[in-house]
Amino acid sequence: MDHTQPPTNLQPLALATMFDRFAHFYDDDYRDYTDDLDAIKHLAKECGNPILELGCGTGRVLLPLAAAGRTVTGIDISPALLAVTRRKMEGSKSAARITLVEADLRTFDLPNKNFSFAFCTSNTLMHLNTQAEQLAVLRNAHRHLRTGGLLFIDLFNPDIGHLLEINGVQELADQWADQATGAQVYKWSVRTVDVAEQLQDTLFIYEEIFPDGQVRRTPCPFTLRFLWRSEAELLLQMAGFTVEAIWGDFDGTPYGNFSDHLILLATKAAGREISA
Repeated sequence: MDHTQPPTNLQPLALATMFDRFAHFYDDDYRDYTDDLDAIKHLAKECGNPILELGCGTGRVLLPLAAAGRTVTGIDISPALLAVTRRKMEGSKSAARITLVEADLRTFDLPNKNFSFAFCTSNTLMHLNTQAEQLAVLRNAHRHLRTGGLLFIDLFNPDIGHLLEINGVQELADQWADQATGAQVYKWSVRTVDVAEQLQDTLFIYEEIFPDGQVRRTPCPFTLRFLWRSEAELLLQMAGFTVEAIWGDFDGTPYGNFSDHLILLATKAAGREISA
């Protein structure tokens, strides 16, 4: 298999394998990213327990929520990412408030169908590369929320000018020192966009240079399917939700032409159970 080409319409095993490749790098890569944390913590406190995270990864958001007293279930398809979360939970006083489930966002089925708040942040929904798959995730979230429960979806705003500007450009996106191995890590990024199909193929290459001079490169390809505002609203409505607000950033600024994010807040209306 050519690991430099991001596959689309992935089956569960292939999707898990793709995300497993990020596990060693994820926490360092996103070490300074907390933009969404205050907004999600505020909404979680407002909605109350229990809470569901769709695509919890290494626990970047889930762990602070649990530390703040929330009862959280995290779903992720990657065993390697979940293993990182479990290591970080060891010895934590809040570990008892956390449940981790290795499952596909499209098909997971939990005994609890009474969550008050569900969230899917950091473009996670976009990793499902067809409209039908994205709708399946939204319908599954709807199925697990109580009536009146809130869903929070964070996507990037598809700025076509910017997407075309970086199309095919290789750039050094970040660099850091790996404290565990002593390696200097360079993150290279190449993105290509297909506007007609609403797909952005991304290749991250993590280049590790170790103290003894050895070099290891780990390619991590993936595809994001971006959504337009009206399409995202319609998908939520098809999944049984009522769209309550659309933000352009995490402080609640209304969505506009120059927003960095497309953030949707929607509630599960009474009497609107939707079959998968």
